[in-house]
Amino acid sequence: MSSEFTYEELARLAQRFLAERPVVVLGTGATIPHGLPSMSALADGLLTSITDTPEGWDAFAECLLATKDLEQALHDVPLPQDTVEKLVRATWEIVSAKDIGLYNQLLKGEVAFPLSDLFAYLLRTADSHLQVVTTNYDRVAEYAANAVGAYASTGVTAGWLQRFVATSVDREREPSPGFEGIVTILKVHGSLDWFRDATDDVIAVPLAQAVPEQMKPLVVTPGVSKYREVHKDPFRTVMSAADTVLRKATCYVCIGYGFNDEHVQPVLVNRVMKDDIPLVVVTKELTTQTRTAFLNQPPKRFLFVEEAPNGTMVYTPNDPGGVVLDGASVWQLQNFMNMIIGEGGG
Repeated sequence: MSSEFTYEELARLAQRFLAERPVVVLGTGATIPHGLPSMSALADGLLTSITDTPEGWDAFAECLLATKDLEQALHDVPLPQDTVEKLVRATWEIVSAKDIGLYNQLLKGEVAFPLSDLFAYLLRTADSHLQVVTTNYDRVAEYAANAVGAYASTGVTAGWLQRFVATSVDREREPSPGFEGIVTILKVHGSLDWFRDATDDVIAVPLAQAVPEQMKPLVVTPGVSKYREVHKDPFRTVMSAADTVLRKATCYVCIGYGFNDEHVQPVLVNRVMKDDIPLVVVTKELTTQTRTAFLNQPPKRFLFVEEAPNGTMVYTPNDPGGVVLDGASVWQLQNFMNMIIGEGGG
């Protein structure tokens, strides 16, 4: 990238990559702008909400308070299964409350929704079947799909008493009448809608206000992936489907994803580095893991944007050390989409 690099050139480069039928990968950075908790905010919420000091909690809470890193605390302080289940339930309650808040805002039309703009653009220009892989539990991807008239497929049946159907997770199919395209959302760490009932079956309860009685939330908190839950459905099937989708992808677009997840990262990094699959990363701040994976020995085709003091830091193969694009906050998804579709400017 030369010093003459402009907003218009950035737009053309981004448009070229997004035309390659990308798989979208969403991390917490994609939902924090909508009020969903960051990992540090989730840590604070857990410390506040769990007050009955279950077995092992004191040592865990001390570690979590010091690091504000949930994954690190869970790694450093092993917890008994009963305490893990309390932790999972509290995590569900914290994230669910914020998710319902966003849902109510969306119903009122009070909030900008750039993720839906991204989905609409890709459904229109790349493919009427969009594949999304996410480590988030929230329903933001589902809301974004529905907001643009697409059917959101997560592997459960429609209706009010929903079941998980393994064969539907990654099945190619035409959109149902009344829908503009289909968005398959592979939620590798579970969903706020998913529960295991007393008979060990997986069911989905849409927009549950609380964890239904005698059910357990099916969300996997960071660092707890070693527990048996991930080896059973829905996780086993969804992770396998995500693996297949990532292996077949011709481009990746990562929104707020930090490359620190063992289920998504390995395939993605390997294909970008060895198979020259283009990678677009839009985020507030590149994580250490992202820099280590890609910027020490840059791949041939990539575009990263992150926040800079007076604009956006842009990384490409020509400038892997980054160059500042002044006056344009393209690292914000709304502004990135405005640039892609030709609204706004540098």
